[in-house]
Amino acid sequence: MKGSKQYRMKVVPHRPFSGVIAVGGVALVVLATSAGSYFAGQYHLRKNLDEKTSEYTRVLERLEALKNENETLRMRAATAEQSLVIGEQASESVRSELVQKESQIAELKQEISFYRGVMAPAEGEDGVSIGRFILSQTADTRSYQYKLQVQQSAVRRNVIKGMATFTVVGRQDGEPKRYSLKDLSKQVDAESIPLRFKYFQNIEGELHLPEGFVPEGVELSLKSSGRKGFNIEQRYGWLVQKS
Repeated sequence: MKGSKQYRMKVVPHRPFSGVIAVGGVALVVLATSAGSYFAGQYHLRKNLDEKTSEYTRVLERLEALKNENETLRMRAATAEQSLVIGEQASESVRSELVQKESQIAELKQEISFYRGVMAPAEGEDGVSIGRFILSQTADTRSYQYKLQVQQSAVRRNVIKGMATFTVVGRQDGEPKRYSLKDLSKQVDAESIPLRFKYFQNIEGELHLPEGFVPEGVELSLKSSGRKGFNIEQRYGWLVQKS
């Protein structure tokens, strides 16, 4: 028609499946990409898991090795400690036995000296002397047995009369302290012990030390009751032998 706009016509081939194919291709690409990402993630996850598993296994092995090493060291320490204890016990036993033997030797020497003085005094020996003095431990750690022998060393023996005093010296709570035998023994009721003998006299009994008192020695004093006679002062260390 004259005066109206004319449109050019074009023939286009009809392809009804082209859109479906395009959509399918895109889906395949997306699927392939997702699958690749999935498998890649699984690979890295498995790899990390294997590494963690290997590391965990190594840690367990190291822990087991440390436990074994620690047990070995503990056994060695226990063995060393036991050896030390045994060594200390053996040393203490040897020291105790040595002290006991020395006490026995000292006692035997005193006995020999005592009987020699009584039975066969040396030429020129005359007068009173201390034959021996012994301290012995009892079951009570604060109690002790004491034994003092006084003898006359003379060819012609007369009856000896006099007094003996027995004093324990030491420290009470760190301060110097002296106790007479009367203060320590229930068997003694006077400061001085009377002496009367022709050959020898034994003075023995038990004493108990107060708590806090650390003994250091014993002072013995023997005095004649006559104008002319003996006056003996002797000090002994606190050497105790086991009963």
